[in-house]
Amino acid sequence: MGVVALGSVRSCAVTTLTLALAATWPKERRVLLVELDPAGGTMAAASGWPPEPSLVSLAAAARRSFDPGLVWEHCQELAGGAAVLAGPASADQARSALGMLAGLAGHLGTLDADVLVDCGRLDPSVPGAGVFEGADRVVLAARPRLADLHALAIWSEANPFDSGRVALVLVGDGPYPDAEIAEALGVEVLARLPWDPEAAGALVSVPASARELRLSPLVRAARSLAARLAKELAGVPQATGCGSGEALAASTRPTRTGALRTRVLAAWRAEPVPRSPNGSTPEEVSQ
Repeated sequence: MGVVALGSVRSCAVTTLTLALAATWPKERRVLLVELDPAGGTMAAASGWPPEPSLVSLAAAARRSFDPGLVWEHCQELAGGAAVLAGPASADQARSALGMLAGLAGHLGTLDADVLVDCGRLDPSVPGAGVFEGADRVVLAARPRLADLHALAIWSEANPFDSGRVALVLVGDGPYPDAEIAEALGVEVLARLPWDPEAAGALVSVPASARELRLSPLVRAARSLAARLAKELAGVPQATGCGSGEALAASTRPTRTGALRTRVLAAWRAEPVPRSPNGSTPEEVSQ
């Protein structure tokens, strides 16, 4: 059992990624999804769940005495059976609950489950940021587009990657291939997930094994990634490669300074960008 912390430097489908992983996690392993996004959670509203049980009710119960086993009493359940400790929709409530549960991060690894933590957009100044330090695996989500990759490069200057623990999942299409991004940033690219809002929206109420979802591109990609992460947490060695959606071999993963990452991405920026007939670049339109 172990902990996978998921987040992004810019807002980028972290909840969708975490939800898809929980929904497709190998059935032989118990899984818990925890929403610790300081901006507020979305799972309860999307699933039609009541405000409690949730992170807020857990925080209230923990004021009396905190036992890690209390977590299970405050969970909801996805259609496929995965447990969810849902965060409140309000950012104020989320930050208050995270402050009251400051010790929760240190206890997640003691739970009898693989724990997937949705940390939302990374902000070291808010409660809950310590989850990343204690996680067995850190997964950052990013679009393979210039603005997101440049933001990630700048963030990495102040927060150098631990190449053995931090990895990247790319979400949606972009002009840069996985291997080029991995080389530029010096970080492993685990997978690329398609942008599929329809399937993502259905996962809160329909099991990933249901006929209408199991062959969707999002579910298929998430199932492969979930199997890989579950094996890592179980201590099963992973084969590596440098194709799309695969890790770069550790021996070829470069150790780069933040300045070099920024220079490489500056070179990407220098490339001419075609403009659309209406005068906007494709990247501006996508945003």
